Amino acid sequence: MIEGAIPTGERRAAQHCAELLSNTLDAVDIAGDFARFGTRLARALQPSLARLFDCHKLETELVECTSSPAAKLDEALGTQMHHARFALPGNGLGVMASAQVASLIGEFDRMLGGDGDAPEDAEILPASANRFSRQIEGELLNACIEASGRGDLSQVERGSDLGEIVPAAVRAVNSPAVHTATIAVIRPNVPQLILKFSVCEATFVQFAGETPVGKPVRRSIGEGGIENSAVSQVELSTTATLVDMAIPLHRIVALQPGTMLPVTIHRSVPLSIGETIIAHGAVGMLEERVALEIHHTAFARNIPS
Repeated sequence: MIEGAIPTGERRAAQHCAELLSNTLDAVDIAGDFARFGTRLARALQPSLARLFDCHKLETELVECTSSPAAKLDEALGTQMHHARFALPGNGLGVMASAQVASLIGEFDRMLGGDGDAPEDAEILPASANRFSRQIEGELLNACIEASGRGDLSQVERGSDLGEIVPAAVRAVNSPAVHTATIAVIRPNVPQLILKFSVCEATFVQFAGETPVGKPVRRSIGEGGIENSAVSQVELSTTATLVDMAIPLHRIVALQPGTMLPVTIHRSVPLSIGETIIAHGAVGMLEERVALEIHHTAFARNIPS
């Protein structure tokens, strides 16, 4: 038996990885957050537009995210466009949805049983197509509310004259950049309907994620970036969804070995970690193996700013 006082060592304070304790805040990831907003918006649009256009095979895809000076927004969107602006209380651009006037006229023609013909040089919606366009705008507003989490968005302006739609404060020389998400509405045997959603940076930070304006949104992984971080080699399970099919219940219960199911591979294949889409790409070949060629990602450095 050992007699005497119990040996004691020097007490050590609990320590943590310096990288995790780093309190250096990166700049708010506006471009990355906007790409994620565009992905949520495309998802929110799919079921409502499928019902409106009576097409259960309708798909929506985020094509690209871009940014431009507010003064050059008309150049970024193109000519002969119809716009609808959904604004937050107060001043600002809010979210502006835009589509070619000819495309909207064509959609109205198809609803009436036509083949979708429309004059390519049309600049203003005729009264007949204008009412149908309001229905589309209603679905776009609902999708914007769902994607942004802002139930106080409401439609305030609509028309083909961008100068009357965009507030003067946004068009100012020193105004922040405007970010635009381009979403394609895809249906079998029908030309794509291209929708563009534009948000000025000052407005977007008001509903980017769940963090109020001016609050920290993320911590940096040390000063050297994630490439030089201790966590850079952590492997994450990713999923590339090539096919996503809706199969009637009666066909599911009748499945058996040898059953052939026709499939169509997505034009734009989402790459996900869990439930979060981090990139889109197209299926290709690499050294005689199937590969995924990435077209755009949700990371800021891959999106023009």
